[in-house]
Amino acid sequence: MKLFELLDNVNKIVPLKYAFEDDSVGITIGENESNVNNIVIGHELDDYLFEYCSDNNIDTVITYHPPPYKKIIEEDGSENFLPDSITTSFIDSSINIITIHTAQDVCKDGNADTLIDLFNIKNPKVFAQTVGKYGAGRYGTIDMVSPKELKELIEKKLNTKLIRTNEYFENLGDISHIAVLPGSGTQFMEEILDITQVFITGDISHRYLLKADEEKMGLIQIGHISSEIPGMRKFVEKFNKFMELEINYVYKEFYE
Repeated sequence: MKLFELLDNVNKIVPLKYAFEDDSVGITIGENESNVNNIVIGHELDDYLFEYCSDNNIDTVITYHPPPYKKIIEEDGSENFLPDSITTSFIDSSINIITIHTAQDVCKDGNADTLIDLFNIKNPKVFAQTVGKYGAGRYGTIDMVSPKELKELIEKKLNTKLIRTNEYFENLGDISHIAVLPGSGTQFMEEILDITQVFITGDISHRYLLKADEEKMGLIQIGHISSEIPGMRKFVEKFNKFMELEINYVYKEFYE
C-alpha cells in the first residue's frame, strides 16, 4: 500500500477537511508514494512510540497529535519552523506519519461525541466550530449531580486522577449543565459563559481559572490526553474494522 492510499482510507473514517483551518492534518511526515507495510496508531510522537516503532519494524504511524516543531525567529524577523528532536528521529528513520488531530475531535463519533456518550449528555449542542456544523466542543444537560459526584464521575469515566478546579466550582450546588471540549479548549470559553454551569477541558492556565471565578462558571481541568483517549480508542476500533486489521494503539499511560 502507498501512503496516499492509506490516507484515503483514514479520510473515509475521519474527514480531514473538517479540522481547524490552521491545523496540521494529513501526511505530516512522508510522501504520497511512500510504501506502507507495518502500521501503528499513536497518540503523539514521543520516545515511547519511537522505541515501539523501532522494535516492531513500523514504517507508518497514524497519530492524533501532529509532529512537534519549534518556531525560530530569523534575524530579519521572519518565522521559520524546525522539527523538534523527536520529530527528527521519525524523519531520519523514514517513518511516515498521518495526523488526524482536530478532524478527529469534531467528526461524527469522534473525540467530542465520545465524551457525550461517556457523560450521558442530553440534548447536546456544538460549539467551537470549525467548518459548517462541525465543532470541537459539546454542551448539554446531565442528570443532577453534586460537585463531588461530578469529579468522581470524571475520574471514573476518563480513568484519571489529574483533576483541578477553580474556586467557584467548589461552591456550586447541584449541577445539571456541562460543556466538554477534548484537549485544550479555554480559548472557546467565552462562547459558553452564559449557557453552562461547568466547563471541562484540559490545559487551563491560572488566568482562565480566575476568569471563570469572575464569570461564575465552574471550570474543571483534566489531563490533556485523558479527554482524547476514549475517542481515539473508538477510532482504532473503526479503523481496524474498516481495514480488516489488528493495529495497536500506543500512548504513555502515565499521562492519562
